[in-house]
Amino acid sequence: MKKKPNLRKSGDVKSLKIGDSLLEAIIKTESEAGLVQIRLLEIVKPNPEESGNLKLLFQSITREADEDRKPRHGYMPIGYAELEAFFGIKVSERDKWFMNERGREELTLNIINPTFISTFNKGKTLRVQVRESIYPKDEWQADHAEEKAKINPSNGQKLYYEGRYIFSNPFVVVGEPKHTWLGSDPDYRGNKIETKNTVEFIKPKNISLPKEGTFDELRELLDTL
Repeated sequence: MKKKPNLRKSGDVKSLKIGDSLLEAIIKTESEAGLVQIRLLEIVKPNPEESGNLKLLFQSITREADEDRKPRHGYMPIGYAELEAFFGIKVSERDKWFMNERGREELTLNIINPTFISTFNKGKTLRVQVRESIYPKDEWQADHAEEKAKINPSNGQKLYYEGRYIFSNPFVVVGEPKHTWLGSDPDYRGNKIETKNTVEFIKPKNISLPKEGTFDELRELLDTL
């Protein structure tokens, strides 16, 4: 018998495996449209061949079975009606909402591999895609570049690409993710390299940007150009 998709409590972060995604929770927003934000988790394993990281490549076979990786978190706003229509997930105020550490109402779902049950994307799964860039994704990240730039988790040292900060951002996508990796400069320890980190959010030329809307809506607009 085929298992029904999008069942609550069908997974959890502790049992999450590489190649699977987890719709951990939805979070209420202050949107006038009454949207919620989904939090999607996935263990993203960088491809050493694509990253250009020689150290990573030279340990890739030895660490093949490394299960200590923490999942990346992707966020995306969605309406209650779309959540039910596209995924068959129906929620109400009678569910066990709680106040999270950021003062937002949150509802735990723990749905493994959330899958479209209708529309053109029927049968496709939500996944987390990582995009690394020397450019911050928005003005807030530009203002907090020093604390949000990529670091080496083993020693806390900043990683650089051609002397610039690396920003590693996860996004929610449909189907197989296509990650973008930047190989860090070989000598990033201490202050041995000259950094060029005057970071700003640059408005694209020759297009008209809306004065209202979420960053995700802006990103969708830019991705179509």
